[in-house]
Amino acid sequence: MRRRLSSPPLPGLVLAPFIAFISILFVYILPVSAQEEGLETRYAVVLFDDEADLFEFGRKLGGPGAFVSRNNPNLRNHVKESVDRIVFRVKALLDMHPEPMKFTIVLHPTEKGLKDAYKALGAIADPPVAFYSHKSRTIHMGLQDATDGVFAHEVAHAVINFYFKVPPPAQMQEILAQYVDRHLREN
Repeated sequence: MRRRLSSPPLPGLVLAPFIAFISILFVYILPVSAQEEGLETRYAVVLFDDEADLFEFGRKLGGPGAFVSRNNPNLRNHVKESVDRIVFRVKALLDMHPEPMKFTIVLHPTEKGLKDAYKALGAIADPPVAFYSHKSRTIHMGLQDATDGVFAHEVAHAVINFYFKVPPPAQMQEILAQYVDRHLREN
């Protein structure tokens, strides 16, 4: 008679790797692949659902050409130039110039989309207007309350995390990002 030396694996132990894989899929792959279009700039790839979202983002970033219409063929160039102008300004303010530097910007036209992205990172609180995820190197921008200052603040987080091999503590990053907020429009 042969004895059985081990017990059958517990269902949780068998399912754990599968659940971890599905979680990673939802957090990192689906939010990006759900976006229909992308616009590449020198520093970023902007992901958006439709041209109206890109127009709204460009309008909120301001700068030269901020009054382009939705149907203007220069809309995409305006957004590219505005994103890169703000990234360049943030890098200059912080005197941090990490190269190469490439991150993703995901535009969320609704608060629900932003909230879902924030919760997917494990956050339980209500989301801020925008946030940066160092793990995925992604800025999530809610379009309803976004401004060029909010965008610059999140870009500061990206620049800081690209610049330092070990990112500084969150409080230090917040101080630097608030410095960018205050001095963004100075000469």
